Amino acid sequence: MKIYRPEIDGLRAISVIAVILYHAEFTVAGHTLLQGGYIGVDVFFVISGFLISQILLTEIEATGRIDFLKFYTRRARRILPALFAVIFATMPFAYYFLLPSELLDYANSIGSSLLFGSNIYFYFTAALYGEPDTLLKPFLHTWSLSVEEQFYIAFPLLLLITRRYLRSQFLPCVMLVAFLSLVLCAMTVRYDQQQAFYSPLTRAWELLAGTLLAYHQVRHGRARPRPLLAAAGLILVLGSLMLFRKDTVHPGLLTLIPVVGTCLVLAFASHKNAVGRLLASRPAALTGIVSYSLYLWHYPVFAFARLTSLDFDNGDRFLAVVATAVIAIVSFVVIEKPIRYTRRNRAFWIYLGLSTATIMAAVMSAITMSGFPYRLDQVFPPIARTNEERLESSFLSLNNNIQGGKPVIFIIGDSYARNWSVALKNYIDTDRYEVVAVSYLNCMVEIENDRVKAPSRASIYDKYCIPFEKYINDKSLLSRTKAIFLTSHRPFEYTVNPFRFELLSWMKSHSDDAKIFIFGNYYQLDREHSCLGLMFRTKSDASTCLRLATYPAADQPVEQMPFFPFGLAFNYIDIIKLHCDYDKRKCLTSSGGVPFMTDWGHLTVEFLMTLLDDILEKRAADLQGSGLLDFLVPPHARQSQRTASSQPNAGPTLAAFPQD
Repeated sequence: MKIYRPEIDGLRAISVIAVILYHAEFTVAGHTLLQGGYIGVDVFFVISGFLISQILLTEIEATGRIDFLKFYTRRARRILPALFAVIFATMPFAYYFLLPSELLDYANSIGSSLLFGSNIYFYFTAALYGEPDTLLKPFLHTWSLSVEEQFYIAFPLLLLITRRYLRSQFLPCVMLVAFLSLVLCAMTVRYDQQQAFYSPLTRAWELLAGTLLAYHQVRHGRARPRPLLAAAGLILVLGSLMLFRKDTVHPGLLTLIPVVGTCLVLAFASHKNAVGRLLASRPAALTGIVSYSLYLWHYPVFAFARLTSLDFDNGDRFLAVVATAVIAIVSFVVIEKPIRYTRRNRAFWIYLGLSTATIMAAVMSAITMSGFPYRLDQVFPPIARTNEERLESSFLSLNNNIQGGKPVIFIIGDSYARNWSVALKNYIDTDRYEVVAVSYLNCMVEIENDRVKAPSRASIYDKYCIPFEKYINDKSLLSRTKAIFLTSHRPFEYTVNPFRFELLSWMKSHSDDAKIFIFGNYYQLDREHSCLGLMFRTKSDASTCLRLATYPAADQPVEQMPFFPFGLAFNYIDIIKLHCDYDKRKCLTSSGGVPFMTDWGHLTVEFLMTLLDDILEKRAADLQGSGLLDFLVPPHARQSQRTASSQPNAGPTLAAFPQD
């Protein structure tokens, strides 16, 4: 007979509150609260592994078999109705607030979650969990549901196989699989933290920790309540939530702390000790009962709140939390609870089938229509959009016709290298110079034995890392290199890719005394907003983005930045100072109908070409000392065609920041 344990719901309450606060990102005195709140998901994994294993082990011990239909019907009743409600509720918001690319990602994430594979989808689309841009993906949180669903498929099979063929070897098999999963997790997190985070293989040990506890209880009964061990477990869980940080290596060996803590609470907390009574208190238990609905609703509520707020401050965060709580309670009372406990199986399966068909039809419609791009026509004309996409896509073909003999100009960088390379090549005399454009975007760059190694962090980045490693190690190109252009996100302060200046030094040492040019960034938004998104949602032009830009500060001394390379001889090209001297009223915001950026910080190719035209034409005297004009020459024929559209107040094709 199943006995309700309210202290487990209390533990669920701690977990879901931690996750919600983590994603809300409340700040006090500039510090983000509860940076280790993501550990709440690990606690969920252990609880889920414990409860599901207990159900299956009890059934197979009593009957010698597993009623798969009954098991998966219970799982479907528990998971799908509330999930479908969230999907249906968010569809109108997605259509009206998400850009085509975002809507396409939204549709794919829904489809993958229905196929129990959103964790795999988010890994292969390089969704870096915890980064600001992932907070805008309404269904990113379903990755954990997919991991659990994959466990629901794999564990019963493991149980049946060991029962049928290995008889009494179930415990050793589970211990072996859990150990191998933990070892794989510890190894994988060293070279691919995202794979370790999303993979069911590196998460299995957390669920199986609950399985081992369930096996002991089914075979030997509950352990005698031990107040000290229960308290120690709760301290381990709470301590992890408070002391883990965003940069803590996770999941990994440190994750053993909250996992062991959860197991101790599950094993030894009861109404006979203080920890059990605390967790079983009515507020905690009720919160735990609604925890699934809270978890499902909080992420899309937060995502759309952030998308529609220009300044998502603590007040907005509090309102989002309150809204989540209200919606989750209504969802639980109206949808989750009634459907979960109804005996009308036929009606349930009809509802399930119709809902699934409707959702998949909507998903396929969004995918086949590429996210309905016509919605952008008012703020980003189709012709301008098509032209920009054509220019950006040309990056991978820039190196197709490299020939020997001519001096070389290398253009290197991170994600910024794509558009900068396409734009800069327009101003290089290709009759005199060979241009080599490469990006180390998500490449793990190391210099060993006078060779650069650059394996990709995921296969989708092979298109950048393989050419990068090929050309950067070509000594015949390096020996002829006359100039190296670095185009990087915040080159003197960006913590990712810290190898960039070591790489420049190494390249220069193999060149014919190449000159190094480091290009500064233009105005940028915070990473929770995209320029095109702001334009789309406010139905305005790109001047909105410039007005809300938070970076950089005017005349910020680059020498004071943390990664300034004092030992490297280079020329810094401050494009904002050269273009408009940090006076936003004089700064351009679009060109030919193309905004200066579509995301939060990467300049568009069309705008970059206008920007370079402006700088090379008007500030040539200021560039003389840098030597840049030895390599960049504005094409006068093209310049004459663009003169009319390169003025700040030239009309709708080239908007400038409005006067105060």
